[in-house]
Amino acid sequence: MDAIRIDTVTKAFEGHLAVDSLDLLVPRGSIFGLLGPNGAGKTTSIRMVMNILIPDTGRIEVLGETMNEQLKERIGYLPEERGLYPKMKVNEVLHYLASLKGVAAKTARERTDQWLDRVGLADWKEKKVEELSKGMQQKVQFV
Repeated sequence: MDAIRIDTVTKAFEGHLAVDSLDLLVPRGSIFGLLGPNGAGKTTSIRMVMNILIPDTGRIEVLGETMNEQLKERIGYLPEERGLYPKMKVNEVLHYLASLKGVAAKTARERTDQWLDRVGLADWKEKKVEELSKGMQQKVQFV
């Protein structure tokens, strides 16, 4: 079973063809990157894999299944644009996001501390997100 299988996927926006008959196999256990110039369809393709966008034609499978909510829980997606609240403190944002996923407050606090330590941001947990560099914000988003 492949990690990702894309069969003849096409996506257009208002007459602009963003992805044209894409075929792609990513073997399970591999590391894979999408490279290309701006406008080549990389982000659109990733968003279709994550079921954020629906292809106009073709089929996409992840781990042998069409994307669904259970499968989404197993997949990580870290977009370039950071979906963080800039005026909130790092630990507050992480606790809030954990609560949206149904994580108990105590567990969220423990995991937040562990992960911030793991990515080298333990000293920044009481800082506002806007005080962090772009790279540090991406680490917070990863956590």
